[in-house]
Amino acid sequence: MKIPMSSILNKINFCIIGKPNSGKSTLFNCLLEDSISPVGDEYGLTKKLFKDKFTLYSYDFTIFDTPGLRRKSKINDLDEKNRNKEVITLVDKVDVVILLIDSVESITKQDFRLADLAITKKKIIFFLFNKIDLIDEGKKFKTKIEKYLSNNYSQYQMINTDFISAKKNIRIKNFIKQIINKNKLVHVEITKTNLNKFLNYLNKQSKYPKIKKREIKPKYIVQIKTGTPLFKVFINSKNKAPLIFQRFFDNAFRDFFKIKGVPISYQFISSSNPYSD
Repeated sequence: MKIPMSSILNKINFCIIGKPNSGKSTLFNCLLEDSISPVGDEYGLTKKLFKDKFTLYSYDFTIFDTPGLRRKSKINDLDEKNRNKEVITLVDKVDVVILLIDSVESITKQDFRLADLAITKKKIIFFLFNKIDLIDEGKKFKTKIEKYLSNNYSQYQMINTDFISAKKNIRIKNFIKQIINKNKLVHVEITKTNLNKFLNYLNKQSKYPKIKKREIKPKYIVQIKTGTPLFKVFINSKNKAPLIFQRFFDNAFRDFFKIKGVPISYQFISSSNPYSD
């Protein structure tokens, strides 16, 4: 795999989203080493977007702190509805989304809804568990969370996880390093030779999903875009690639090339001669 070294990679925009009181403003201030966004015990203290910049590891970051996002069914205030729309629009414009989760409360259905929003928009997303300093037996907690996500969240291959304390400045620089690495990874270029090696590997190792007793197989693959990597995959079927095959292919592709935690797009192209292998 080839990752081009370009000046565009040195500029990364990210936003911090999450439920009210998960610690978004505390993290924002911690990264900027300044008290810019309001913090306190009052529920839903942040009422507007805050934007600022910082430089770390020779990278220029633009960071957005956002108001807490509650479930639509719990929102009656028009101003809060408008703030939510503003945050959702912002997700479209950034490179990376930080989903901040209160470790004490642990993960909730609303967190998964917010994660699905970012994944749908093809963003790099981090599940960042905050307030880890308040958790007894932190190592067991981390193992439990990772196991839960891998077993219960179908989008697990597309997310990144880390455990921090914004208030105590624990593992903050570590997750910034991860952001840098994942941002490089979305610009990866995979050669035709390596793509062919992947197809050969599948043919030797895999049992392909079957539709009406016929295996659906990839015949040829080519990369057509970086940024969010986009691949055209030609299959041995005259019909649309079934979802079970799409998931199988994505999991195998990520495992083979060790690409986890970044969005990948595929265009599955049906063959005019499905019986030709």
